[in-house]
Amino acid sequence: MTVRRSMIWVAVAALVCVLLTWLARAVSDVREVARSSQCVGNLKQIAVALLNYESAHGCFPPAYVADASGRPLYSWRVLLMAELDRGPAGYLGGRLVKNFHFDEPWDSPNNSKLHGLVWASFQCPSDPAFPTSTETNYVAVVGPRTMFPSDGTSRRLADVTDGPGKTFMLVEVANSGIHWMEPRDLDWTTMSFQLNDRTRPSVSSHHTFNGPHAQTVDGSIYILPRSLTPEALRALLTIAGGERIDPAEWTTGG
Repeated sequence: MTVRRSMIWVAVAALVCVLLTWLARAVSDVREVARSSQCVGNLKQIAVALLNYESAHGCFPPAYVADASGRPLYSWRVLLMAELDRGPAGYLGGRLVKNFHFDEPWDSPNNSKLHGLVWASFQCPSDPAFPTSTETNYVAVVGPRTMFPSDGTSRRLADVTDGPGKTFMLVEVANSGIHWMEPRDLDWTTMSFQLNDRTRPSVSSHHTFNGPHAQTVDGSIYILPRSLTPEALRALLTIAGGERIDPAEWTTGG
């Protein structure tokens, strides 16, 4: 009787362990779904800001602002945040527009004092450093045929002959190492076009069961399928290649 009772208790304990493990995984999955949804929300917020910028200025911001000699000073993100900081919401409490020296590099002695400014919408919630990191998880791909030319010129909506809904503007990158003010993004000439390539800078994410997110020029957000080929990614990053690839066939982020 004692042996049978012990066996019953062992079985019950094992069942409890299984149930607790299942519950922990279920909770983790629910949290990751929520983080993925928030990641989509972040990209949507940036998309709205970019489209508002294009509407106000007649073009999207350039990849970077350069000085008279062509040296990059700071990124498109600084221009975008300056617009938001001037607005009624004052996203950074006016600290950026009041204190940033727009004629100096992002890492000058004056501008370095502002490196601690953080806008959580530049960070993916699945990133272990969220929400205090100053690095961005959302970047442009800089190249001659992308939405962000490497010569620092600006694109207009009319330039996107492949279609604003079929051309990527921003992509997600895990562990980018890029401060949001820094005039650096993914470089077409050195990046990997394989998703989640850990050997080179690539379109990638910390999401455990989703692929990285990408934002098209019209502001739509997509979860990239893990089966996406390098050729398809190249096509989606160019504005006028004439390729017939429709991201609407994939899982949408909203």
